[in-house]
Amino acid sequence: MIPDLTINALQEGLGHFGVSSKNNKTVHVDTLGVKIDNIRSKLTCFVINSECKNVLQYLSESGRISFFVGMISHEAYNFKGQFVYSEKLNNEDLKISESYRNNVIDVITSVGLSKDAALDKFGKVPDLGITFKVDKVYIQTPGPDAGKEITNSETK
Repeated sequence: MIPDLTINALQEGLGHFGVSSKNNKTVHVDTLGVKIDNIRSKLTCFVINSECKNVLQYLSESGRISFFVGMISHEAYNFKGQFVYSEKLNNEDLKISESYRNNVIDVITSVGLSKDAALDKFGKVPDLGITFKVDKVYIQTPGPDAGKEITNSETK
């Protein structure tokens, strides 16, 4: 249930996901790319393990993820789902991330962010994949459909 209309944003948009503890304390982490498994309706977010201590702790408590991804222009989506597992990234994952990071660096420097600032944020190589099963997807693009759930009949 990963809507086709979200694929470009997943592959090229800026993303981060949040989790909460059983006591509703929240934490989030920025992502450095995502792998899409349309058949199993799963997303694997690429992150830096050393930035995820609380994220992994809270995932073990609640297991729920809210993943936001948005294009620099305005298009944005929110994916809600259930944590499945985390694992070290393989060579295929690292290639996906490298392509993603190079694209993001090009885009954000083209609108005025310095190359040094872009590299500081997106030049890092992730080492952990956090996979979750997507349950629901919402439009977050500003406008009349903001907050609307994308249903199965609208996934194409």
